[in-house]
Amino acid sequence: MKPSVHEYPLDSLVIAPHLRLSRPSASEDRGTILNERFPGLPLIVVDRNRRVIWGECLVEHLRAERVESATVMEVSLSLKEALFLGFNLLQAVFRVNLYEKLYFASLALEESSPDEIRRRTGLDIPLKPSIITQLPLLLGEDFVHLLREGRIALPAARELVSLPEKDRPPLRRVLESVHFTAAQGLTLVSMVREILARDGGDAVDIFSRADFQSARIVEKPAEAILKLLYTLRYPMAVAAETEWVAAVDALNLPRGMRVIHAPFFEPPDQEIIWKVPNMEALERLAALLRDGYTGE
Repeated sequence: MKPSVHEYPLDSLVIAPHLRLSRPSASEDRGTILNERFPGLPLIVVDRNRRVIWGECLVEHLRAERVESATVMEVSLSLKEALFLGFNLLQAVFRVNLYEKLYFASLALEESSPDEIRRRTGLDIPLKPSIITQLPLLLGEDFVHLLREGRIALPAARELVSLPEKDRPPLRRVLESVHFTAAQGLTLVSMVREILARDGGDAVDIFSRADFQSARIVEKPAEAILKLLYTLRYPMAVAAETEWVAAVDALNLPRGMRVIHAPFFEPPDQEIIWKVPNMEALERLAALLRDGYTGE
């Protein structure tokens, strides 16, 4: 059966919630976007049972506008082919969020192999067994907002679901209220996991000790929160850093000189950066170093 175009009553179209691929963020009005960008085109695709394969958001938009009917393209496809078509159309028109990618993957894996999914859709999520086993948790209600709104990247989300269930809500609340980059989000969750593994207790206790409330009101709250967590994760390194800064300050180094050490002082070598105004000053400095520094 070749694709055909019909004028169908909107009330006759069926949106199957469990197969719906378009699950945008709360701020993204895709129905309005489609209606404005592509006027007059049959942007709703249905199967022979008038179940919507693509264009659910437009159907809902038109219904809200009290439109009674719409031009619809009807196709005859298997469930697998319908999933591929719907997802490819979705990512061709919109920026697909992480929740939508994972949700599509969960449906497509019931009909196809990871290799075929990647080949036919270009899905940028590596569907390895370790990720596949985490899909039920990642797609649970607890993660919908984070994934749809772009509040967390996949590596951090996977770290989060690996935590005990009791420790996830405090971290989710922090991620929902403060914007972290992908790298910052992963650092946040990883440090909490490492502190829990070393000290025991729970995430609520960690956040209480770190005093996150004060960090949220500064100009860059994500950086402030990570700095507070760092002091809990690496207390010995923080103490050593404090002592080192005091010792360097006591040297009263010449103007323009800066001293840098390796992370965690490993290796113990230290680097000196010294800005000089011109070549003559550099030559005088080199002469002083040759005469007075042995390298020991």
